[in-house]
Amino acid sequence: MRNRIFWLLATIMMCGAMVTGLTSCSDSDDDNNNNQKKVAVLLPDATRIERWATDKANLESVMAMYGLNTTFFVAPETAEGAVQQVDQLRNAIKDGVKYIVLTAIDYKKINESGLLEQNPDVKVVCHDRIILHNPRIAYLSSSDPKEIGRTQALFLLNHFHSSGASSMTIEILEGPETDVNAKDYYEGAMELLRKYIDSGKLVVQSGKKEYSQVKSENWTVADGKKAMQDRLGSYETGDRPDMILAANDNLAQGAIEALEEAGITNMPVITGQDNNAMAQTNIKNGKQTMTIDKNLKDMAYNTAMIVNSLISNSSVHTSQSISNIPAIFSKITIMTQDSY
Repeated sequence: MRNRIFWLLATIMMCGAMVTGLTSCSDSDDDNNNNQKKVAVLLPDATRIERWATDKANLESVMAMYGLNTTFFVAPETAEGAVQQVDQLRNAIKDGVKYIVLTAIDYKKINESGLLEQNPDVKVVCHDRIILHNPRIAYLSSSDPKEIGRTQALFLLNHFHSSGASSMTIEILEGPETDVNAKDYYEGAMELLRKYIDSGKLVVQSGKKEYSQVKSENWTVADGKKAMQDRLGSYETGDRPDMILAANDNLAQGAIEALEEAGITNMPVITGQDNNAMAQTNIKNGKQTMTIDKNLKDMAYNTAMIVNSLISNSSVHTSQSISNIPAIFSKITIMTQDSY
């Protein structure tokens, strides 16, 4: 009888241990699953370009839809902010995050840190801005920067041809080299504009037409204003260029402010990009001629879809690439007065 009671107690204890073990494994599995879904999103803040607030909101929504455990980091688009972003990346990796969504403030600072090379198990998806010369980048979710440049240039050329003029003046305002997209916008535009400039049909009166001459320090209104004030120095008082290739809406706004301060009320044809509230007002009021909407909701969805596919180890279908990095591009749309 005592032996039967002993074995009964032993059996109960063993079952209890098994249940405890199963519970422990289940908790561990949950922890591992949560860690597996940890994602860090590193973005510029919206102090200089308001669209980053929209990107953050879109990414928060779609990451939640996928059930991803996402932490967001932002830093200003300054030299100090670029260093801060590297620290944010370092801290995210230390925290065990294996999936990073990154819009680099200065891609060179990211590369110089060596963090991605030192942590080859970390998967990085570039959002909007590519990081060049880094084999650790898994994917890019963006719009095609060269297509944006070509679209802006084609808009200007259509205006030139429809005007019937034999020649027109044009000035070029581009973004900083810390953003790889900036040079691609320029190169895309110059694919179409250069032959017109070389033939004298489009005259860059300031003589500033190479990227090294037209790039800005930052994507700010102040940079656009300073650049336009510089270009106006090549024109007679009260005169202005017929067209301005402004790479984004901030540079366009800066150009408008410089022109207005010079007493010019009849604005030239001015391009832009981002479709921000300021540009919409300028276009409605006839100060800016067009902007490009980059469909930020689609871009955020593509980014989250790529991250979720990496986590679930499923394939991501891409048909394009930049610098051998597979890419998914969101659709772009030209916005003019008729669009609002």
